[in-house]
Amino acid sequence: MKKLIFLLFITALLISESMLAQRETTGLDIKFGIHPPVFHFDELYNTGYGIYFGGLFPFTKDLQFTLYTGYLSWSFDNKAMNLKYTNKYYTNFDIEAPMSLVPLTIGIKYYAARTKVKPYFSADFGFFYHWQTVNGTYTWKSPTGSEDTYVLSDQTSSGIRTMLSVGAGVAIPLSKTIDLDFQIKMHALYNAQSISNPGGDGQINGSSSTLYYMAFLVGINYYLEN
Repeated sequence: MKKLIFLLFITALLISESMLAQRETTGLDIKFGIHPPVFHFDELYNTGYGIYFGGLFPFTKDLQFTLYTGYLSWSFDNKAMNLKYTNKYYTNFDIEAPMSLVPLTIGIKYYAARTKVKPYFSADFGFFYHWQTVNGTYTWKSPTGSEDTYVLSDQTSSGIRTMLSVGAGVAIPLSKTIDLDFQIKMHALYNAQSISNPGGDGQINGSSSTLYYMAFLVGINYYLEN
């Protein structure tokens, strides 16, 4: 009986050591990138920019859990606003309305191969806090012919919503502890508030909808040494 317990202990120890040998250590990830809006999000917003900070936590040799936060921002396309909404009632839009976003997500990163380069797939889910402040002017012409120039001053909207992303990338080892990381992702922001159309009462109307944007990212993964 003692021999059996001893053999089971040795077997468990060898399995444990084998699994640990296959695992990478905990890592840190920092990425910079551009974020083109797509579908209807690109109608009134320009390409955004952002930075991500993350942690990489090994589960198996090929699978990592991830945790990310960061800061992203998109500028408002005033030219597109004029092209889309100038008519016999609305004109002379001069608006600034940047949108900012702070994500907090958890996810997985699966490596499909580990050769000289390491292709991988990723998926993330979590929350984002976003805010937008509208400033500027526009002219409204009433049906009776009178004109009013409205001044928009610090009309702010904000909120916490959910988000989802999927992506693919490739990590290129530069040293034992550092990978150069290239990644493409598609993001969905659920119930995000954005500008939809002008109003005749001195307001710019907003609406809640799912907004989509791409991310083209480059960064560094730094792994802590064993």
